[in-house]
Amino acid sequence: MDFFSRLYGGSASGPAKATPKVAAPNDPKARLARFKRTFNLVLELCNKPRDPANERPLLEQLKTATSRLATLIREDSRASLPHLCLQYASASQIFTVLGRAAIVSQYEPLIHSVVIFFAALVESEEEGFLSNASFAKSLMRLVIRVADNGNVLLRVDTETSILELLFSISAKIRLQPETLPVWFRPVAIPELDDVFVKEKRSFVGTTQKADFPLCYLLVDRVHHEGRIGDFARTGLLYIFEAMGRSLDLEEWVVSSDLPTLMASGLGALYSQLSRELSILHPNSTLPAVLAMSDYSTTYQRATAESAFSDRHQMHMATFLSYLAFWQDVLDHCGSADVKQTLLDHFQILFLQQLLYPSLLESSDTDAGSSVAVLTYMTSILDALDHPDLIAMILTYLLAVPEGIPVAPSTPATPVRPSMPPRSPTATKKRQSLMLLTAPEDPDRAFEPTLFNLTDLVLNSVRSRGAQTTFSALSLVSTMVQRQRKYAFGTLLKVRRIKSLGSRQRTQLSGESLVVDTVNAGAAQHSAEGVTRTVGALELEVDNYRHIAAILHRGSFPEDAYASLCDDVRYCIEDQMQFNPTNDDDTEQIETNAFTLSLRDPLMQSLADLLRSFLTNSVDVNLALTKAMISIASCVDLNLDAWLALDPADYNFADAAPEAVQPWGAFLEDDEMAAWFALQQASRHPTWPADKAPLIHAVLESLVHELAHARTTVPNLDRLLAGRQHMLQASTTPAQPVSEPPSLVSSPTQPSFLDAPLRKPKPQGNHSRSSSNTTSSLAQGRKTAHSRASSIQAASPSSSFVRPSDTTSAKASASPAKRSIFQPPPPETTSTTDALMQTLRFPAIKPHDAEEGAQEGGERTASLNHVLTNVVVLQQFVLELVAVLQIRAAVLGDREVRFSSFCVREAVQQDGSLRSWD
Repeated sequence: MDFFSRLYGGSASGPAKATPKVAAPNDPKARLARFKRTFNLVLELCNKPRDPANERPLLEQLKTATSRLATLIREDSRASLPHLCLQYASASQIFTVLGRAAIVSQYEPLIHSVVIFFAALVESEEEGFLSNASFAKSLMRLVIRVADNGNVLLRVDTETSILELLFSISAKIRLQPETLPVWFRPVAIPELDDVFVKEKRSFVGTTQKADFPLCYLLVDRVHHEGRIGDFARTGLLYIFEAMGRSLDLEEWVVSSDLPTLMASGLGALYSQLSRELSILHPNSTLPAVLAMSDYSTTYQRATAESAFSDRHQMHMATFLSYLAFWQDVLDHCGSADVKQTLLDHFQILFLQQLLYPSLLESSDTDAGSSVAVLTYMTSILDALDHPDLIAMILTYLLAVPEGIPVAPSTPATPVRPSMPPRSPTATKKRQSLMLLTAPEDPDRAFEPTLFNLTDLVLNSVRSRGAQTTFSALSLVSTMVQRQRKYAFGTLLKVRRIKSLGSRQRTQLSGESLVVDTVNAGAAQHSAEGVTRTVGALELEVDNYRHIAAILHRGSFPEDAYASLCDDVRYCIEDQMQFNPTNDDDTEQIETNAFTLSLRDPLMQSLADLLRSFLTNSVDVNLALTKAMISIASCVDLNLDAWLALDPADYNFADAAPEAVQPWGAFLEDDEMAAWFALQQASRHPTWPADKAPLIHAVLESLVHELAHARTTVPNLDRLLAGRQHMLQASTTPAQPVSEPPSLVSSPTQPSFLDAPLRKPKPQGNHSRSSSNTTSSLAQGRKTAHSRASSIQAASPSSSFVRPSDTTSAKASASPAKRSIFQPPPPETTSTTDALMQTLRFPAIKPHDAEEGAQEGGERTASLNHVLTNVVVLQQFVLELVAVLQIRAAVLGDREVRFSSFCVREAVQQDGSLRSWD
């Protein structure tokens, strides 16, 4: 009835009652009224007398009211104009009241609510809170009292909120440099002499937390893990980036103790790492390739910390994250003086006073200090990308004099390239730092000129301890792969040679064309300028393929070789330097290359390790093959004499050129010249046994040892096939992956022209689309101690091929291959006993043994151990063949040539050839 009365305007039950008017939720005035009521409640609670015994309910009410204020501020900032709550908060400075209440209460939930309220004001970007001196003072006083003094035990989420707030302020300072003076208020800087000379410890700089508390709060937390550390590091990066816009801030940082704190923090994290380290795998995570050998998981001394322990990995991750932060600071620093000061402190306080002494004091006999130092150096070089830090570390530790090239081919680059001159403040700071950290007795001080990283690596490679040798070989691989310009001339004794580029020099003169051809008697010439030919390359590939076929029981594994070629190509292409080409055919292009001396101590040590390959520890062999493939894959290093036949030793049995074919009369002069040059370069030189490359000679000795083992163990080939199968199955995913057809074909008569060529890509832009890459080169060839759970990532010999049938005739008759996913047959008792039998091999005399010295004792190893090493050796030889072929395919005339410089031939118009003396 009431409904119809209202509908027709009547009133059946008397006058209608007036309904109360409800304010709209987005009404600014209503929101301001709620905000004032809540703030008045806060004032009322704050003015009540304190009763420590019963103030918990009062603090809870205060915390709830503060949270309500923060919510209203966020609603107001998101609503349309006008923002009356923000205006009232700025005019009444309610942040001062809330900050004081949080400090006095020391109640952690209330502190968290107040921090959220401050963050809401900062995010509003209105009313100039960021440029308000009272706001900055209140906020810094709150953070210092509750987070810096340690009087309040904060939860992780509260401390994270505080650091997130400081990060937001740093980000806004970076975008609004005009607000920096509000947060950074330096006092008068003392005279330079007073700062750097009068006080004994003045090199650390002056502590001026009151000038820039925001910066100190971030510095104290850059080493933390999780979001706290992330906020601190990123916020400090923003502050360093803003230094290029404020000269006062630059001078303040240079004269302050911030660089000292950063360098000392890095040193403290390095000191947390164990001095004695064991890289032996625990039994629970022992990789299959090590389990199927004589690998021992027990260590002599219990004081050595395991590299696989949670504690060590946590400390290592923290140290490397702080090192990455150093790189980021140097990248983002907008001031050259601040950057130079940071580098000075890094060099003197960390490098010279901590890292080098640990290297100098390391030993191979005190439970693994050499293992620890070498492992840490490998991790540091793996993590570093900044050129200034890399140059500083390696120039000092390798004792490379400043201002001279680190390798004969590199230009002379100073330690700090392309930096402007120092300011007087930075110069004084460095002088004071060097003066006050100098040793009391200079005569008793040790410098890298006496013992450096090269000496440690060479001594460790020759060590009798498998862990020490493994660590040294891992460092060699890292240096050659990532910092090869520092490895040349230090670890590797190289000599620079000059060679022509990819264009031949031709000269048209009248009716004749003068070209360079191969001289059959080039042996009397020096290696300078003499390059390998296509025929020599084919001979080298054939010989290494022959060794691989012997190791694989008479058949060359084409499928596994194709996969390796594909992976090696990516590694070599990634090193190529792409320069703009010139179409001028008469231009001579000179390229810098190095040749490795056969007397190089490191290469001789690697050859000695290779000679004892069958009895070495498997992890040492994995690191050895990785190091040797890294050296062989280096495009700046020639393979002559140590892996390939030395061109100076070429000798051709058929020196006379073949007769011109009848079709030669139809060729043009330049076509005839090209055909003749190709004919000459395609001839195979002789392969004298006394001139064989170093690595080939060592591999032949291993083939002889394996042949002797075959006479001792009649069923060795069958056991090898089973071991291949087991290792392949242990590193294969559960589901078979369909393998795309390989881009590499392996013809019966291999030639470098048969290897696939892919258009080079810019360095660092390679990506593999295949999910079943077998070569560890394509996976970055990571160090084995941290990734040896998969043999694929541990060594160059990680890509185990599919086992072929024992009888080649049976394999050719059956197109279907045996599945690699089929589990191996159960071992009988007799088979297990046979695997435990001991094989004996003759002793080997090291290359550096003195004249008349006795050879070492007879080498022994179990058959189980030898089988695994043979499988590793099989893959290593396959990868050597792939490197030889793919280097020539990718590098082209830079690696092998169609002609040499010794004799000139003339091509006459009639197509006949005549020699010019």
